[in-house]
Amino acid sequence: MNYRINLTSAVLIFLLLPVLLFAQEKSGQLSSARKQLQQIRSEISQLQGELSETEEKLEGELSVAENLDKQISLVEKALRLIKGEIDKTSANIKSLKGEIKVLKDQIEGLQNVFGKQIVFAYKHQRGKQLQWLLGSESLHQALVRYMYFQKISQQARSYFDRLVEKKNELAKAQAKLQQELDEQQRLASEKQREQKGLEAKQSERKRVITRITKNRNLLSGALEKKKKSYQELERLIAELERQRGERQRQLSPEILVRWEKLTGDFAKNKGKHNWPVTGKIVHGFGKYRNPQLKTVLNNTGIDIRAEKGTAVRCIFQGIVSLITYMSGFGNTVIIDHNNGYYTVYTHLDEVRVSKFQLLEAGDVIGSVGTSGSLEGAMLHFEIYGANKPLNPLTWLKKM
Repeated sequence: MNYRINLTSAVLIFLLLPVLLFAQEKSGQLSSARKQLQQIRSEISQLQGELSETEEKLEGELSVAENLDKQISLVEKALRLIKGEIDKTSANIKSLKGEIKVLKDQIEGLQNVFGKQIVFAYKHQRGKQLQWLLGSESLHQALVRYMYFQKISQQARSYFDRLVEKKNELAKAQAKLQQELDEQQRLASEKQREQKGLEAKQSERKRVITRITKNRNLLSGALEKKKKSYQELERLIAELERQRGERQRQLSPEILVRWEKLTGDFAKNKGKHNWPVTGKIVHGFGKYRNPQLKTVLNNTGIDIRAEKGTAVRCIFQGIVSLITYMSGFGNTVIIDHNNGYYTVYTHLDEVRVSKFQLLEAGDVIGSVGTSGSLEGAMLHFEIYGANKPLNPLTWLKKM
């Protein structure tokens, strides 16, 4: 079989190359974010079932409000996960578009060189090659010409192989890009559905809170529940202090070493700690009177009015000891700063930390929200030392 036939066959194969597509992920190989979303939706479904039972049993508006608080928090967490996936997909799309441009440029360059190789091979087929060799002025020149022809032939095959490789890479990149574009569109639709669901739950919660605050009996019941919540918070802090040894055993050696180095540091910085959020103090430390019921409450912290969604920051290095939902306080995070000092952050809409996570001063804990609040968006903040609530204003920097 002569070289022309081989070359022609190669060109036909090159022109008829099939497009190779990436196989999609198997249904069982779900991403971590997708698994978390499934868990969140399962919890929301369970809460929705409990909400229906509560309404049927007429157990009260407070239980409905608390249930909606939890659902809203879960939906906001789901939205944060979806946004993260959208951002990741956008980054992948940008990277793939860059990769495709590079591949197209490489293919264009290879095609130009390969075309020249084909032209040379066509001009010097077997007959012409012999004539070209016999026309040499010397044996040495003939040998050089023969070796040159062989080299060109090998290069033509090499360029062809590289072209095939780059064409396959391009096809894969283009298929992957389409997958990412489809995924981005699906995530955008999913985000839109979740956002509508969130708005509906927020509207329902607002109606429930309005009914509570306008009904003296319901408001009185809510304030009594809030008093018990203050007591429950003190009990939780005392329990955390008793369980200190057990919690320490659950920390990684690296985090434990860093946490133990905090000995005495929190107290040394009294009056120097940064504020967890900037805003207006609506309830100070100690006793204050509810204007509607004239009921006196003993505030074991301070309540700071701030715009919903504002970042809430850790005031000092410590370990996240507890993340929970408390009646009257909503989403609550408690941080252990060693030596019996704790800080408490409540009414959070979004919690962005995990249990046993080591935080530095200034790290974001979550965002200002309305969970557990009858007075709109605010942060309830407390400091505990030796199992007693301390006035935060004496520990934070002067405004």
